[in-house]
Amino acid sequence: MEKRKISRVLCGSFLCLLLFSGLAVGNMVSVSIPDTSGTPGEYIRIPVLVDSILPEDFVFSAEFNLTIDPTLIEVNKDSVFFEGTIVPQKWVKMSYSPDDSSLNIALAGDTAMSGSGALVYIGFKILSSASPGDSSIVHFTKMFFNEETPSATVSDGVLRVISTGVFDDENLILPGHFNLGQNYPNPFNPATKIQFRVESLEFGDHLHTTLVIYNILGQKIRTLVEEEMLPGSYQVMWEGKDDRGEGVPSGVYFYQLKSGNTSETRKMVLMK
Repeated sequence: MEKRKISRVLCGSFLCLLLFSGLAVGNMVSVSIPDTSGTPGEYIRIPVLVDSILPEDFVFSAEFNLTIDPTLIEVNKDSVFFEGTIVPQKWVKMSYSPDDSSLNIALAGDTAMSGSGALVYIGFKILSSASPGDSSIVHFTKMFFNEETPSATVSDGVLRVISTGVFDDENLILPGHFNLGQNYPNPFNPATKIQFRVESLEFGDHLHTTLVIYNILGQKIRTLVEEEMLPGSYQVMWEGKDDRGEGVPSGVYFYQLKSGNTSETRKMVLMK
């Protein structure tokens, strides 16, 4: 039994050496964070997007570090979500915040990751003390796959603080216990932002909330949100991909928000 354990460890180590020693030459992978905006006190979920990881890149791990301006926004290790991403489900996923200005994420598994889409979704809270016109760069201080093969190019994102009045005029003037805003931009290509608000009759109550994309035939395309949510304002991005990470064609799509016993649906247009 002990010999078999040692053999598995040695085989695993040898496989890692083959994968990460640089014997495989990968392509250049683009990693980016889209620019977005929000109001003071708002909770926003932003994707880290990757483009074109090829099967022959043999990506079995990824690691990246981000920094923010902690005087404007906050983030922590519990604000990291992998539902609806291209990361294999059985991968080990770790995140930690060494301080209030940074977030480190490490991923690894024995199944190769490939495709284009969201690598992770990260929740950011804009501090109530932030003022309209303020902005924070969400900056990559480190980003690599395996041991830097394939190579990665990164594009930082900018989170801008806008006035509550502008946000309300566009999205949050609807009555009821939660509000679904019109996506922006619309029409869009390749990504669009959807803002919504969840409210509860009792402060601190969680409500089971889903946000789902449907095509014009009523077929489910993508589940963007499915979780128990506290009252508050939220924002998610849809990059025009289905639950398998594949791009969807141009056309009319519907997005439906359900929270508690209430639902609301809006229409958007993807134009490539």
